[in-house]
Amino acid sequence: MKGKILGFSERDGGAISAEDGSRYKFTAADWRGERPPTPGLAVDFESNGAAASEVYPVSGAAMAALGNLSVDLTSLSASPGGARFGALFTQSLALPFALLLLAACLLTAISSPAQSYSLFGLGEAADTIRVPSAMAARMMGERGGSGLGALEALLVLRFAAPLAALWLIWAAWQGRKERLPMLVAGASAILAGMLVFLFRSAVLSAIPSFARAQIGSVISIGLGTWLLLLVGAALIAAGLGILRNPLAQAAGDATQS
Repeated sequence: MKGKILGFSERDGGAISAEDGSRYKFTAADWRGERPPTPGLAVDFESNGAAASEVYPVSGAAMAALGNLSVDLTSLSASPGGARFGALFTQSLALPFALLLLAACLLTAISSPAQSYSLFGLGEAADTIRVPSAMAARMMGERGGSGLGALEALLVLRFAAPLAALWLIWAAWQGRKERLPMLVAGASAILAGMLVFLFRSAVLSAIPSFARAQIGSVISIGLGTWLLLLVGAALIAAGLGILRNPLAQAAGDATQS
C-alpha cells in the first residue's frame, strides 16, 4: 500500500495515512529506511489490520513513476502505432489467424513414442525413417519406402503455409487488401495439414507389413496439424466474407447505438 507518514517518535512509534484515507500505526522495528521517518514522507507498506509493517520510504521520482504508469500505458495505446496494432486485432481476422497459423507450424505435427516433429521437422523425420525402413523391408523381401521417397519432393510445399502467414501479416500491417492473402494462407494451411496425413501414410507404407499395424497405432497426428486444418478453413471463410471479427461487429453496433 502507499501512504504518507503523519508523525513518528522512537517511544510511541508512528502513524501512516494511506491513499484510501485509512490510518495505520507502525513501530521503529517496522521501519526499513536508512534515515529516521519524518512527517510527510511517502512510504510503501504492508497492512496487517490496523498496523503497518515493512514500511519503506519511496522517493519522489519513484512515486511519480508509479503514479504515471497508467498514464504512460494510456498514452502508448493512444499513439498511432499502438492504435494501429490494436485495430489489427479488432477490425479484421487477418492478423489473429496469421499468428495462429504460425503457431500451428511450430506445434507438433506428427508424433511417435520416440520423437515428435513440427511441420518444419518433417524433412528430418523423412531422413530418419527412410534408411532403416528400407533396410528392414529388403530383409523381409518386401519393397518399401517408395511412397516416402516420392512424397519427399512434395514436402517443400509445407513452407507455403508460414510464408503465406507472413504475407498476410505484412498486408494487414500495410493496410493492403487482405482477401487474396487470406485465401492463399488458408489454402496453404490446409495443404500443409494434408501433407502431414500423406506423410504418415507414406511412413507406414515404408514399414514392413508385419509391423505396420503396430507402428501405425503409435504414430499419431499432432495438435499442430489439426490447428492447420482448422485455421485454414477459418481463413478461407474469412476471405470469402463468411466469417468476420466479432469485435468489429460489436464496435459497429456500439457506434450505431
